[in-house]
Amino acid sequence: MQTKFTFKHMEPSDSIIEHAQERIMRLDKYALRKEEKVHFIFSIQKHVQVAEIIIDAGSVHFTAVAKDEKLLAAIDYAIDKLERQFIKHKEKVQNHKDFDQSNEGILTQQIADINKRNAG
Repeated sequence: MQTKFTFKHMEPSDSIIEHAQERIMRLDKYALRKEEKVHFIFSIQKHVQVAEIIIDAGSVHFTAVAKDEKLLAAIDYAIDKLERQFIKHKEKVQNHKDFDQSNEGILTQQIADINKRNAG
């Protein structure tokens, strides 16, 4: 996993970089097919700390932005958002050929149930 850090309107800090790298490792269990490039952008807007994380894995892209008064909390919120996106993506990939869970499959099942009720 390639990582890049950008700090806007603030000084770079080793503790912030270490915290971000430690938290992003939680997403390794959702291994994507290609090597991920992760770009962390940390900034201050007025009195709010902003953490933006952009993940590029070939044809798949994920982005999360979180704001908080503390930068470490904003990083955690952004990682949580990314984790939800990874889970949704993983479910889409796993179920893309499962007809019963597709919209058309569900509709077909509902029509069959209605026909059974009307016939019986």
